[in-house]
Amino acid sequence: MKQIPFQTKMEVLDLYLQGLSADAVSEKTGVSKGAVISILKDARAGKYPQLELRGRIDELHNVAVRLRKQNLDLSQARLGFSFFQRLLAIGVEPERLEEWIAFCSEISPTSPEDFVPAAMELLKITRETGLSYTALSSEVTGLAEERQRLVEAVGDLQASEKRSNELKAEIGDHEKRLSELRAERSRLEAEVSSLNSVIQKRAQVLGIPATELEAKLGELVNLDDEIAVRIKECHRLQGEVKALTERHQMLASQMERASADFERDLKLIKQVRQEVAALAEVKGRYQEKVEHMEWAARVLPFLSDPDKVRDNDFSLISIVLNCVDKWIQLQPDWRFRWYSLRWDEIKNYVVSKRA
Repeated sequence: MKQIPFQTKMEVLDLYLQGLSADAVSEKTGVSKGAVISILKDARAGKYPQLELRGRIDELHNVAVRLRKQNLDLSQARLGFSFFQRLLAIGVEPERLEEWIAFCSEISPTSPEDFVPAAMELLKITRETGLSYTALSSEVTGLAEERQRLVEAVGDLQASEKRSNELKAEIGDHEKRLSELRAERSRLEAEVSSLNSVIQKRAQVLGIPATELEAKLGELVNLDDEIAVRIKECHRLQGEVKALTERHQMLASQMERASADFERDLKLIKQVRQEVAALAEVKGRYQEKVEHMEWAARVLPFLSDPDKVRDNDFSLISIVLNCVDKWIQLQPDWRFRWYSLRWDEIKNYVVSKRA
């Protein structure tokens, strides 16, 4: 078997302690996997006492593997170990590490990633200025208050500037209006001067003082006002006349409709009267028939079954006798001898007629 140089063995151990697997070490060094395993076995057995790897090589390998998984190297691990030692020195034990990190995140004025640089910058400032943290904090507070005061002052100045611009705009508008009024006054003064000149000329032509002519013109102006009032009154009266005319036309139309309705109502009353008269006539006829029916309703049961109909007051038999008496008087053979007739003779006569 070929002898592996000592330097190669050290390289194998170094790569293994860097967290590489046996296969990766074999690939990098060109040593067979079996030889790599044999070298690791010798290291575990303490055949390299100068390296002090007896019983520790697997532990160191596991640490290296974890560092590789975290993308860390040994220098970074050493820095982390130093930081861990400082935390232990200030009383931050491993089981309270998460609590300490949460505390730093809460008191950090910015994101947690910026907390440490900010703290380092604060330490640098305290060293450069010679001020304690408390004094520096008080000064920062004062500066913050001063800044707030300046911000408010700037806000007031901005509001004042805005109001100033508004006032400037208003002044510009007023100046423009003033210029317009001045121009209007100049125009009116020119017209007044022109009118005065005209009045003077007309007064000279008429041979009267200018003051008297002005008085006459004033009377004319007053007369124009009175004419305007009269015209307004005339328009008002015309409006009233128009309204009254429309009212008259409306009333006339209503009268025509009322007259037509009255004639229609008269016709309807006549028609109703005729219908009432016809109804009265019909009522009379039907009333007579009703009386006959009532009479028949009383007499017919008696004629049909006299033994079943009570006639205590002899009213029904009286009716029957009256009917028979009238019937006898209507017979031509018995008209003059009805008083000597016998009942059997009447019965025989009736039976013979029916047969």
